[in-house]
Amino acid sequence: MIRKIASIFLNHIDAWGVALICSALALVVHNTISVRTILLVAAISFGYWFAFAVNDYYDAPFDGLDGDKARHNVFVEAEGRAGGKRRVKVAFGLISLLLLLPFVQFGLAGLLWYAVSLFVVWAYSAPPLRLKNRPGVDLLIHALFVETYPYAICLFLLGVTWGRVDSFILSMTFLGSLAAQLEQQVRDYDLDTRTGKTFATTIGRRPAYLLLQLTTVVTGLVAIIHWFQGNVPAFLLPIGVIVLPLLIHRLLRGPHVHRLQWMVYLSAVAGLLYVAGVFIYFAMRAGNW
Repeated sequence: MIRKIASIFLNHIDAWGVALICSALALVVHNTISVRTILLVAAISFGYWFAFAVNDYYDAPFDGLDGDKARHNVFVEAEGRAGGKRRVKVAFGLISLLLLLPFVQFGLAGLLWYAVSLFVVWAYSAPPLRLKNRPGVDLLIHALFVETYPYAICLFLLGVTWGRVDSFILSMTFLGSLAAQLEQQVRDYDLDTRTGKTFATTIGRRPAYLLLQLTTVVTGLVAIIHWFQGNVPAFLLPIGVIVLPLLIHRLLRGPHVHRLQWMVYLSAVAGLLYVAGVFIYFAMRAGNW
């Protein structure tokens, strides 16, 4: 059981880890670090772990058709086990209630954003909507909610004034999340052609990869423009250095070569450690600790 739980966390460290990084940066940028906001960041990052666990659960029948994906989806076994589905759904319900608590402290706004979050978790993965299999919508939902949302929801709930740094970070998270979804769809192209429909299966693997390359280049150009406009704080530069090898590999590897998973894990861990250091530094400097 412990191994399975650990597997769920490690398999999606690039998801909940990025959510943790983005939401923590919102507190740093706006100097709003407190016990109350730390609980919010914890709920957001754990919520992303939960969202991807839900996605794995509803993907289990399809992932079971692919040997590699089946090994990385702990819910594939639950598909054929008596009472397995019921226990998983009970666990999901309890986790949903637990995640609600940090949002309650923000009153009606917190409850409304929590409801939006829970709806998107369900609508993206679960039938009958299953937005991840609706070409075009799948890209938009991913771009808006996977990396952009953790930062934006903090800004909304904290009621802060948005500035140029926020514009830079939100543009990076939107483009980065869009590229990440294209990258995933190119990787899963063969399986998706058998089990569903995505943007990539609609336009073809090579055009989707070319769009992935274009999005990656545009992301770099937008970052350079923001840098020359003075919108990029110096403490954010190491994050760019951390993800740069992933971006270069993405541009050069071709449509039939998958991303290097060890590089993804290494980048996620390095990003988490760096942002943790930045978070502690700014908290101590502000006298919050």
